[in-house]
Formats: sequence, C-alpha cells, structure tokens
Amino acid sequence: MSRDAKNSIILWAGTLAFVGVLWALLHFDVGANIPDRWLWPVVGTLIGVNVVKSIWDYFRHRNAKAR
Repeated sequence: MSRDAKNSIILWAGTLAFVGVLWALLHFDVGANIPDRWLWPVVGTLIGVNVVKSIWDYFRHRNAKAR
C-alpha cells in the first residue's frame, strides 16, 4: 500500500472519529456542563496547537533528505 493511500485512510478514519465524537457530545448534552467562559479558550488552544504542529511538520519534512 502506498504512503498516500495510508495517509488517506488515516485522514478518513480520523474525520469519522471526530464527527462521531462531536455527534455523541451533542446527542448526550455533554457540552452543556462546560462553562461558557472556558469554551472559546479551549477551542482557540486546540486550533493553535494544530496550526503550530502543521507548521512544524512542514519545515521538518521540507528539510528532510529524500531517499
């Protein structure tokens, strides 16, 4: 299996898992217990971590030697 196929499968599985967890949180009203003042800082932190990781991976792969 090629590397692109593996990455595509992982991306689809991750997306389905994320949507499933989001659906479960909304369906069972788990988010209702989170205080409003914590919601946007937590969302902002998660977005920030993902952006920093994406930038880190970009520079790490760009500088890696191809075999």
